[in-house]
Amino acid sequence: MGSGGFGAPVYSLEIPSIYFGITIGFFILTSAKAAQQSFAIHKRTRSFFNLYTWMVWTLLLANLLQAVINWLYIRGDLKGSVGFFFGSVILWTLQTQLALQIIANRLGLVMVNKKRTKYLKLSLLVAVGLVNIAVACIWIPARLTHSKRMLHINDIWDRTEKVLYLLMDLALNSAFLHKVRRELIAEGLTKYKLLFNFNVSVVVISLSMDILIIVMMSFPNPFLYAVFHPVAYSVKLIIEIIMADLIAKIVQSQNELKSYRSAANTNSNTVPELRMWDHTANDSEICKAEASTAHCTTEVVLRQA
Repeated sequence: MGSGGFGAPVYSLEIPSIYFGITIGFFILTSAKAAQQSFAIHKRTRSFFNLYTWMVWTLLLANLLQAVINWLYIRGDLKGSVGFFFGSVILWTLQTQLALQIIANRLGLVMVNKKRTKYLKLSLLVAVGLVNIAVACIWIPARLTHSKRMLHINDIWDRTEKVLYLLMDLALNSAFLHKVRRELIAEGLTKYKLLFNFNVSVVVISLSMDILIIVMMSFPNPFLYAVFHPVAYSVKLIIEIIMADLIAKIVQSQNELKSYRSAANTNSNTVPELRMWDHTANDSEICKAEASTAHCTTEVVLRQA
């Protein structure tokens, strides 16, 4: 997860203080949006057991907790013990797993084959899990023993696994963009151009977070990258929440609904998201009269988690 030995924290507090403050600000902002979506979903389902909701809140809390313990470590209030390093790995595991699963969930919204969607999520869970296990087996011993050999192995593996996550993020977002462009915009659903263009922009921001983490691993302060980690994943979470709202606002358009119904009468196989809505209609009836409200549509879209 990081390079260099972690002895007693004697680092400068200026930059870590800025990162910690940014994380707290993101936590407040994201909590407000997450609460809005959660209550909208609960209003429709009368249940808080929604996978998307749980992933968002768990990632949100993991970011906050990691920021707090890193701040305490930098200040010297926490020592580099087995518990500290193991807890850091657990939080990092939650961040990497959930951030990618939320993106995969978004991709699943525009995939026709739902079995393939489940296979994608399961494969992602296993692949990321194997990397998480490898990190725990290398990073914790390297931090505790300060063995030159283990530290060297850790330096190489840390950068490798960060690149792997960057590539996974890029692959998932590229697949989403490809699906939106080829199977929605190309079929005449032109309002999805906004979603496509916005996603292109935020993908650059999301990937830049991964790149910054990799770059910071080479800084003189070996723990600075870890302090930035919750900032990076807070940005990724905000992006996904905004994307969910944007999808909901586009889908709720009456013009788009008419296009879906018209396409369903001619060739339901050409518009994947139409089929997703048809599948939902069995129990939600596409929210019928409430379909004009953003909250209702948000719930319909996010129920596919």
